[in-house]
Amino acid sequence: MNFKHRAVSLEDIDFEDHTFCLSFPCRAMNLLSSLDLVGIIHPPVVREGERYQIVCGRGRLEAAKELGFQEITCKVLPRWMDDLTCLMISFEENITTRGFNLVEKALVVEKFQNYLPDEEIIRNILPRLGFSPSYKNFEFLQRIGFLEEEAKGMLLDGCLNPRVAVRLLEYPENDRRKVLELFRHLRPSSSRQREILELLEDVSRREERSLSSILEDREIREILSDEKLNPPQKTEKFYSLLKRKFMPHLQALEEEFRQLAQRFSVLGARVKPSPSFEKEAFSLELEFKDLDELRQKISSLLHRLEKEGSAN
Repeated sequence: MNFKHRAVSLEDIDFEDHTFCLSFPCRAMNLLSSLDLVGIIHPPVVREGERYQIVCGRGRLEAAKELGFQEITCKVLPRWMDDLTCLMISFEENITTRGFNLVEKALVVEKFQNYLPDEEIIRNILPRLGFSPSYKNFEFLQRIGFLEEEAKGMLLDGCLNPRVAVRLLEYPENDRRKVLELFRHLRPSSSRQREILELLEDVSRREERSLSSILEDREIREILSDEKLNPPQKTEKFYSLLKRKFMPHLQALEEEFRQLAQRFSVLGARVKPSPSFEKEAFSLELEFKDLDELRQKISSLLHRLEKEGSAN
């Protein structure tokens, strides 16, 4: 594509228009020192109009404006260039130079939905973003785009599990805010976030209470405000409290599992619970080289069980 290179006054650029912006968060502050030192190496792309419309390079233009530049050499597209072509230019420049974070990938999907049918986005755009072409992934990115700014920021900071974030959209704003506040304070691992949310959901269903009201419980607030505990200690104490106070049957299952695992480990057998102890049942795993060894291990297990049964 042939671009016209032209010196463009920053006053003639419409900075309020974000039609083709695919960046989150704003990148201008990260570019200030570079622009101040060497200027703009790669010219931004704009489209002619009553005012120039930014196609790509918003961060460079905003940084230049912050530094007091009066004009910038830009690649200029004619006003008749259609929106989809402009969006494709923005997409290609960004994906080939710096790539996209998860929130930006959601933004890409949102922008292309203005011009392309969902099926075409799934087939042609998702693979470019590192996702297999499925409606499930398409819907996942859509839901990431629905998150509030705070949640998006936490995703990029690595302190919010993306799948947990999407599940939180099923709850009212106040519940989401309280859970986000909890995770920002405790900074639990991704797996622990999932476990905490599952516990909170179970309590919510059993007691018919909102997530926010559960988190206002006095004992929970005391744990979170205890200055003697560091975040990992608070996380484990909070998690244990949830299980002990609100889910006593779950704690009993865990104790039963611990005892079973200890009894059968000496016989070379492994006892496994269901994920997060969702079911009141366990599975037994045996390793064996051949059928003879399997028979021997099963016989030993049965003998152990019969012996314990007669002793009781």
